[in-house]
Amino acid sequence: MAGKLLYDYGYTNLVGINISEGMLNKARHKNVYTHLYKQVLGETLDFSTNFFDAVICVGVFTYNHAPSSAFDELIRITKPGGYIIFTMRPDFYEINQDFQRKMTVLELSSQWQFLERGQKYFSLPNTNSDTILEVWTYQVISK
Repeated sequence: MAGKLLYDYGYTNLVGINISEGMLNKARHKNVYTHLYKQVLGETLDFSTNFFDAVICVGVFTYNHAPSSAFDELIRITKPGGYIIFTMRPDFYEINQDFQRKMTVLELSSQWQFLERGQKYFSLPNTNSDTILEVWTYQVISK
């Protein structure tokens, strides 16, 4: 859904990654991505350093999904001054000291700068889903 929305707003150079071939097939049918790759957040990603202007992750940083170490790779592949924007469940963040610690260490070591933690919202409005998310925004510091 995020890729389609970005495309509709004029962002046409979109690259998608997912661990699931099924999700990649769904993404293919949207015809909004220039490239799609099966890759795993938390492992080394097959992109050069400083490759992307911005990285967006939706529904990835939650229970039993990508580890906090994935932030290191996202910083590596994002250009200095670029943005890393991701959703995270507030309940997950509050109980997960690993994520709290990792995000703080990256900021204290001047790898990224915290910009904003958005308002809480329901992940799927107009449904029975009661999952609440927040959007976090960081800017990568010059390397």
